Amino acid sequence: MAVDRSKFNEMTSRVIDELEGGYYHPDMLKDGRVKDSRYSNSGETMFGIDRKAGGSINTTTAGKKFWGIIDNAGASRNWKWNYKGGSLGASLKQGAADIMYPEYERNATNYLSAKAKSIVDSDNRLLFHFIYASWNGAGWFKKFAADINKAVESGITNTNKLVKVAIDSRTKEGLREGSNPNSLIAQGGFKIAGFIDSLKESAKKNIPALIVVAVILTGITIYAITHQGQAVKAINKLG
Repeated sequence: MAVDRSKFNEMTSRVIDELEGGYYHPDMLKDGRVKDSRYSNSGETMFGIDRKAGGSINTTTAGKKFWGIIDNAGASRNWKWNYKGGSLGASLKQGAADIMYPEYERNATNYLSAKAKSIVDSDNRLLFHFIYASWNGAGWFKKFAADINKAVESGITNTNKLVKVAIDSRTKEGLREGSNPNSLIAQGGFKIAGFIDSLKESAKKNIPALIVVAVILTGITIYAITHQGQAVKAINKLG
């Protein structure tokens, strides 16, 4: 079963806010908007999505729409380094989610067991971990999935324990068994560890307003009925 799309969009937005940068174009180095020579090998990127190195994701309908918004804004000429789109930011975030959704589902279906995927899709923290793993690449997704699958198969279904497995995968392990941790993956893992518990509460904060209103109205109705009954009794006594 596919992950809830609204939850996916929310977690993708958090990935961008917490971990990914804004816009960069090689022309920025040429015209002085960027002076750091380390960018000399970087291609055009937005929210960590690389226009050239990203491959087929950029040729999908969602990918073309995403980069079309950027091109129409004249971003390569007009935007500053790390700009996140301004008034176009919300549309670009949605575009990034549209690009990454099929990537996540493909990786999750290929590498997570059905039971593990069901657990991951139900917990914002684990979902965040694996959405970001789609940014990290299929190789890392497969490695992280193997760790979660192994834990679930051993009988661990408590999401708090599985989140620890996920963080350990990023901070303590390399891509291949026995290899040292990758410094960039580990750095991201430590950063994620600092805020991941805040993701646990976001689902509670997003209780539909209709339900809240219904609860309030139900309480008012019960209150009214109770006090109406009391009033009727009081009037009858007067009679």
